Amino acid sequence: MLKKTEACEEIDTESHLDSKERIEAVLESLQTLKSRISELRAHCEELKELHVEDQRNYLRCDECGDVIEQGQEVEAKNFGEETRHYHKECFRKLWMQQY
Repeated sequence: MLKKTEACEEIDTESHLDSKERIEAVLESLQTLKSRISELRAHCEELKELHVEDQRNYLRCDECGDVIEQGQEVEAKNFGEETRHYHKECFRKLWMQQY
């Protein structure tokens, strides 16, 4: 009977160590994943900033919202208001609707 108890205690100690090692391995993996997520977030922010900069370099039509190719833009200014930009075709349609 004594031998069984000693054997059980030994097994419990081994399973406890195995569990502890598994927990440590999982925690290490978690830390690695957290670090990777932080790197990916930083990379996404950089990409967002680059995208915003690229979008600033292009004019967008105030009517349809699409990018206006160079040479196809019409600039309209209202009295004291901000300047608006249109595709030639979009501006033509607006002009025809008014008159």
